[in-house]
Amino acid sequence: MRRRDDLAPAGRDLVLRQDYVYLRKPIDSAVVSDRAAPPRELRPSATRISSSQGSALRFHLAVLDIAQATNKRGNRGRLPELPLAAFSGGIGWTDVLASAAVESGAGSDLSTVRDKKFRTLRSVLRTLDDAKLVGLHGPARKNGRHEGFTLRHEGGPQNEGDPIPYVVPTGRDVAAFSLPAGFITNGWVHVLADSEINLLLMVASGRAGLFPWGDSADLAPGEVAIPAEVRLRHYGIHRDPFSVARKTLAWFGLLTVREIGRHDDGRAQDDERKLHRLSLDVAGFERDALTVLRDQIQQQLARPAR
Repeated sequence: MRRRDDLAPAGRDLVLRQDYVYLRKPIDSAVVSDRAAPPRELRPSATRISSSQGSALRFHLAVLDIAQATNKRGNRGRLPELPLAAFSGGIGWTDVLASAAVESGAGSDLSTVRDKKFRTLRSVLRTLDDAKLVGLHGPARKNGRHEGFTLRHEGGPQNEGDPIPYVVPTGRDVAAFSLPAGFITNGWVHVLADSEINLLLMVASGRAGLFPWGDSADLAPGEVAIPAEVRLRHYGIHRDPFSVARKTLAWFGLLTVREIGRHDDGRAQDDERKLHRLSLDVAGFERDALTVLRDQIQQQLARPAR
């Protein structure tokens, strides 16, 4: 039996490698524009598997956290042997998915919540397999090929050769960053939209201090200032979801935004170097996500109509 201190400690942060969110070689400027998202196949892993309706990013982050909790740092991230979906009293991988699915139909057309989550999970695993983030070990279109899936390197395709298995990051992985433990334990991973999660990942990635972007003379500790070109070509994040996610995360108390170069009436000065300063509000992750979400909805509903 493995000793507890050989495993990642309880309440630990979720550690991710930079390759998961950041392209070292930027997307060619000739094929991207802030008017539209970059082609999916050109983006880094996190934004490649993102979608407005899908669950792949949230599931993948949760599974990475499980691998880090159950394996020694520096070891291969082996996953617990669980069925995809379990019956009453059991635990399966569908339990890692947060879903709004409800039972529908009747008789032979009955579709249970378990059935719907099972179909969603298989779709998620195919998305992750296409992105080379998991391995499915069976013939395509065969029953059971999704069982026993394995994790691969979170950077996705690694040029040529065999896929690289996922290894739990160590303290020696300098090209790594982390999200606060509460991102997982307090349910934020299941509540936030993919665009909001990707913004958190971008800020956390820059927060690691590897990329001194922007007018850094007045950057406070923990702040990043990320130019639009870097956001688009290195992170694969389009302007519109970025703008909406920034405001939502500030409402939730997860992101602090310090505006730079604004006129008295709030208009931005015409200067690309005057970038918003962004930083994670670590204390915000310590609150229960559903409670914060409910409170924010109630506050918005209580606002007088304009």
